[in-house]
Amino acid sequence: MEKSLYENIIESISEALLCVDTELRIVAMNQSAERLLEASRTLCGGRLLEEVFKKDKWFSELLERTLKEGITFSDYEGTLHRRFSRPLPVAISTTPLVEKDGSLGGVIALIKDMSGLKALEDDPQRKERIAYMGTFVATLVHEIKNPLAGIRGSAQLLSKRLEEKDELLPYTHIIVKEADRLNSILKGLLDFAKPHRLKKKKINLHRLLDDVILLLGREENAPTIAKHYDPSLPPIKGDEEELIQVFINIIKNAMEATGKKGGSVTVTTRMVTEFHLIEHGSKEAKFVEVEVEDTGCGIPPENLESIFNPFFTTKKGGSGLGLPLSYKIIGEHGGFLRIESRPKKGTRAHIYLPTG
Repeated sequence: MEKSLYENIIESISEALLCVDTELRIVAMNQSAERLLEASRTLCGGRLLEEVFKKDKWFSELLERTLKEGITFSDYEGTLHRRFSRPLPVAISTTPLVEKDGSLGGVIALIKDMSGLKALEDDPQRKERIAYMGTFVATLVHEIKNPLAGIRGSAQLLSKRLEEKDELLPYTHIIVKEADRLNSILKGLLDFAKPHRLKKKKINLHRLLDDVILLLGREENAPTIAKHYDPSLPPIKGDEEELIQVFINIIKNAMEATGKKGGSVTVTTRMVTEFHLIEHGSKEAKFVEVEVEDTGCGIPPENLESIFNPFFTTKKGGSGLGLPLSYKIIGEHGGFLRIESRPKKGTRAHIYLPTG
């Protein structure tokens, strides 16, 4: 009865609670910790803290100092990396866990989500900047597209007047080609800047993926794409056109990274059952996952943090807008996009979408 009471109290605490033993192995965490850290007790139980939070060495060191030096911390601010979402600003409070015989049994950590406070501090200026940038980009695109259309039209007209043997003819083709490339970049920039009004409906995700794979498979020397679908996958609710664009971007990236010889691309779908993601003010939701894996060159660690930044690209002729736009669209659907990669081993893109 006593143990059950204590467990109910721990589970009822709104703040995330995590407990480690004297070896810094995770021995307990409440539901709030699962939701906040996006990791289940099944996944974390018995594992070393530094294994679960590989990118957050400071977190392990903080609890180790409480354990070995008896130093307690109150609202120590830092950032924790999560499995699916962006890194989270948190405040950590620690206290030693004392057993009945007076011995030290481990450390208890309370973890506060500081993202709301940070967002509140930044919100007025951030909203103003976003609104200004949206207007600025739309005006800029409009002003550039008009003369660009004139340049392209003039180059086409000039190419018709030149003889086939004229040495100037290839330059007109270059002008047209580069004008088209600039127009494509401007379209991507406008798509990224403007807010999307999603036209949501129930979607058969496997049918959508099949259409995208069929479309991309027609490209010359396209690698074979293997499909591993979960037949029990329920429908999702989303904007079909926007999601098609996302999966074209992600799968095409995988195909280009794989190359033409000996590589492979695998598309896998599954239900996410380990945990539930709960955002402030939203209901508990179930998620489906689409994993796109390639055996290509991978992404260097120093570039991995920048892949969602607009205009960041390592591809020749790339605009650097495909992944940022995909990230934005998935976020607008209430989902998550995560990329993991190892150089010379390949890349996995994980797309999580709420069910309908």
